[in-house]
Amino acid sequence: MTDDTDTTSVGEPADQASSAPDGATADAADRAYLDQVRREIDEEVRRRRAAGDFPPSFERKLDELFARFTPTGTHDDHFSDALKLADRSAYFDTQVPFGSRRRPQGFTKWVLWQAEAWFVSYVVRQLNHFSASVMRVLHLLDERVGEVEREVEMIVVPPLGDEDSISPGADASPFFDLLVARFTRPESPKGRILHAECGDGSLLAALGAAGIDVYGIDPGTASDLAVTKGLDVRRDDTLGHLSSVGDGKLGGLVLSGCVDRMAAAERRRLLEVAELKVAPGGTVALVLTPPAAWETQAGPVLADLAPARPWHPRTWAYLLSKAGFAGVESFAGPTGDELERAAGEDPASVALNTALDRLEALVGGPRAFCVVGTTPSAP
Repeated sequence: MTDDTDTTSVGEPADQASSAPDGATADAADRAYLDQVRREIDEEVRRRRAAGDFPPSFERKLDELFARFTPTGTHDDHFSDALKLADRSAYFDTQVPFGSRRRPQGFTKWVLWQAEAWFVSYVVRQLNHFSASVMRVLHLLDERVGEVEREVEMIVVPPLGDEDSISPGADASPFFDLLVARFTRPESPKGRILHAECGDGSLLAALGAAGIDVYGIDPGTASDLAVTKGLDVRRDDTLGHLSSVGDGKLGGLVLSGCVDRMAAAERRRLLEVAELKVAPGGTVALVLTPPAAWETQAGPVLADLAPARPWHPRTWAYLLSKAGFAGVESFAGPTGDELERAAGEDPASVALNTALDRLEALVGGPRAFCVVGTTPSAP
């Protein structure tokens, strides 16, 4: 890192820079210096992550500790604790410190206070009355919101609790070649590719081997395993991470796992955020588990406690089209193992094979789908 930054390279010709006021030149130099510092910090963070100096789970714990000890004094939306903190600051004291009256300064302050005390005391009493009324209203609001939250908890699906029970989602390996081809198209925008809920990072490794700048996020402990492979993986949830990404900064996006268990409102929000965060002309790919295979792959606990069941690929394709995505296509993965048929042409074997055909049609089919679309071009 160097301190001598050339201010003439910050977006303006040399003759204009020399004629600019000293303040403008200094501001341009400061901006260039800060941009350089940010780039060096980003490079250092990426290098430390790649070296495995600390796993994503450690970063997540640091974030939680920071949230717990922020100046607001709240964590996990503890509104009541914040109200208690506000209560201690809601009273205005009219008694001001003026020191000893034996000293000239203190006596002067005391005389001025006596002359103005009647007015200040009147105003402060009104302010104290107003602040007490406001805090009372806020406490009543806290009680009513708490009652609503308790009633909602009685009707909503209980949380999964253990993050390790999160389903890794559909197997993306059948779509490696498809995704590599999509992200390496000449018309693809510049920017990093994000795989949300990347699991052990097998897709990240495949994309990275093709020379694609890619990173991943995962809310479970699988992110630690991915880091041991030298992959750039962070421990975070999908919507929360995407909300922190700048608009149009991603070159592409792969979504898996979360798309199978999100509630309907979250899925619609996910598509809206994906359209904003991926640069125009970029690819958004969804690796899906078909509803027929959901319970088998996810297990009974997640299948019962998930906010929603997976949607069919045609549903996702329809929503992508309605959201303005272009070139929406759906690709089916390989089917499961076929049921073995009975040998022979006797009536019992024919009846058994007929029943197996009907059963295979119900429970068979592809084990994964990939729905892709292109973000709308900028107007």
